[in-house]
Amino acid sequence: MKYFLSGLIAVGLSIAAMPSFAADARNVTVVNETGYAIKFLGFNAPDDGLDEWDNELDKVLQNQTSTYVEFDEDDEGCVWNIRVDWQNYDESVLWKNVNLCKMTALRLRYDPGTKTTSFLAE
Repeated sequence: MKYFLSGLIAVGLSIAAMPSFAADARNVTVVNETGYAIKFLGFNAPDDGLDEWDNELDKVLQNQTSTYVEFDEDDEGCVWNIRVDWQNYDESVLWKNVNLCKMTALRLRYDPGTKTTSFLAE
């Protein structure tokens, strides 16, 4: 029994000493519930201006599918601008100053009656 307890203590100490691999608070799952395909999904910091974007999608994000966006350690801050471009339309949607640290998912929605794209944060 003495060796068993010593082993448990050693395992517990080694786990406590391991570096934390927690997900970045800004990482977010984007769910397309708009009814339309999305060809571009970009995030940029408010200080970067609205001309500097990187597409987070490897392929078109079809309706009723999702993608997980991970931020790099070099990225700073919780507040980001988000841009969406549609596959078959020359229009973009832009949301400014979205606090990604307060959510884990963005559900993109489109209301054809008002022709408005919005998101539901979870």
